[in-house]
Amino acid sequence: MNFRVKKLSILIGIILATVGCEKMNDKHKTWLENGEIVYVGKVDSIKAFSGDERILFHYWISDPRVKTLQVSWSLGSNILEIPVPAHLPAEPFELYIGSNEKKIVEGIHTFNWVTWDHHGNKSIVFETTANVYGQRYQKRLSNRPVIIANAVGTDVTVTWGGKLDDDEIEVILNYTTTSDESIDLRYTGDELTSTVLPDVKLTAPIMYQTLYIPEPTAIDTFSVEFQKIDVQTRVNVVLNKPVTHSDANAANQTGQMAIDGDRTNNASRWVSDDTHREHWIDIDLQEYFTISAFAIWRDLQTASQRMPQFCIQAWIEGDWVTVFCEVNNEMAEYYSEFESVTTNRVRLYIPPYTNNRVRLFELEVYSIIKY
Repeated sequence: MNFRVKKLSILIGIILATVGCEKMNDKHKTWLENGEIVYVGKVDSIKAFSGDERILFHYWISDPRVKTLQVSWSLGSNILEIPVPAHLPAEPFELYIGSNEKKIVEGIHTFNWVTWDHHGNKSIVFETTANVYGQRYQKRLSNRPVIIANAVGTDVTVTWGGKLDDDEIEVILNYTTTSDESIDLRYTGDELTSTVLPDVKLTAPIMYQTLYIPEPTAIDTFSVEFQKIDVQTRVNVVLNKPVTHSDANAANQTGQMAIDGDRTNNASRWVSDDTHREHWIDIDLQEYFTISAFAIWRDLQTASQRMPQFCIQAWIEGDWVTVFCEVNNEMAEYYSEFESVTTNRVRLYIPPYTNNRVRLFELEVYSIIKY
């Protein structure tokens, strides 16, 4: 009896074990029927270099089984398939997107990279993001501001404003010399505070443009259109022009001496007579100028005769019009500006008062000319 029980127990155990194994194999039945899944090596690493509506990738694939690379973006609506030839594991590949039939729009994009072997086995997805630039970025760029550009003779000093954007990398400037030679200059953004341009042909335009790079590793540089720099120069319009004077102390102390360009020489000055009547010098500009400033240099050796009162007058519509007056000057060198007027004659007028004798080294009257 015990033998029969023992035998029956063994039989039941075998049946239960068989049923259990069948249920366990049910979990793997699908994979066992379809065969083993084989994965090939994914892309090892990727470097992205942003550009103007394009992007450059450097990527590395070390698995020698890989024969095809598939790159997709825009949620899979754009796909590139690229053959992968035999290569050394450390050898990088290069891929431009946007420089081919697969255009890419400005913005941040997510790229999915999948490799395949010749049996149709693929890798897991390698995902990377990269930025692409374009018209939106371009439209926010402007040229570096120019505060002022002044010419002295043929030398032009350009005073620059600060950077408008940290992406600025360079300013290109072009001008023409007085001998008609074209000069191109390049400045990094940090170099620009004040720039002196020698021997400039003022009637030819000075042009400049600013360059930007959106990222340090970007493959494309963005530029603003060339822009003209407005140059101004202050011209002494009375220098060596014909003069008529009210009076002079001596034949070598006439009004002409006050506009000969010598600001300090005692031998080159206008000295009026020693009366208390009005004194004046009338300068013929020989053409019309718009004037807006003047300067005088006086001899202060005689304390009682320092010309504290004087006026600048312009000939307008057949009459002398006072454009500036001083009533209490004590300075040897005097400069002032006034509201601009257009005229072809200028007069320095000293009204009658006690001790109004004139001892004047130089008078300069300025027109601001813009190019």
